Amino acid sequence: MFRQRLLVAAGFAAFLVFLAVLVPASLLLRWLPAGVTADGLAGTIWSGRARSVGVRGRSIGSVTWSCHPWRLVVLEWSCRLELRPPDGALSVALSGTFDGELQGEDLNGKLPIAQFAGIGAPNGWTGRLEFDVPRLRLTDGVPVEAEGRLFVRELKAPGPDGARLGDFELVIGEGAVGMGALTGRLRDLGGPLRVRGTIELKENRSYLMTGEVAPGPGAGDEIFNSLAFLGPPDSLGRRPFTVEGTL
Repeated sequence: MFRQRLLVAAGFAAFLVFLAVLVPASLLLRWLPAGVTADGLAGTIWSGRARSVGVRGRSIGSVTWSCHPWRLVVLEWSCRLELRPPDGALSVALSGTFDGELQGEDLNGKLPIAQFAGIGAPNGWTGRLEFDVPRLRLTDGVPVEAEGRLFVRELKAPGPDGARLGDFELVIGEGAVGMGALTGRLRDLGGPLRVRGTIELKENRSYLMTGEVAPGPGAGDEIFNSLAFLGPPDSLGRRPFTVEGTL
């Protein structure tokens, strides 16, 4: 009798998954967070495409997704997403258990900074972000665990005469300065601005970045003038800095 009930339950679960696979992608519009829009939806909620996704009125590119609906049988879900803004691409495998926690694997790609100005990057800055993050865990949308590397390439300050600052690397999971926070170690990869520092992101979305900066080879007047507000340098030309805020 128990075996029979188990087979019936498994068959019913499989039937529900089969129905879910047929749900059109347009239904996703009901579940989008505030400030997020999607146009040109095609396919189903488990395998589909959005021609354009917008955040706070700015298009960030097209999105495609491919999910594994059979994970629903054990109350889990798993999808691979690909974002393609102009001049970039980003892919990640996501999974979760419907409790607000999100797991990410193999986050890789390149994105132009200007494409995300005002929604994840400051206005006016240009350059390129590169992601190489094998593992990531978020709770309520906040990263709480991660390992990997982020790169900023060809960073340039706002304005036609903005200083070219060079390339930088953030190693996630290094440079711990506190408990219960996601940390990282920041350094330059050569260029006119030398940087060494640590970053801490807490679960309450507050962040703290500390370190020191100095002019590097080829630094122009723009960099020297920008660093002057940090105070006088030490004997090696380094100036300490602290940046804090909330995401």
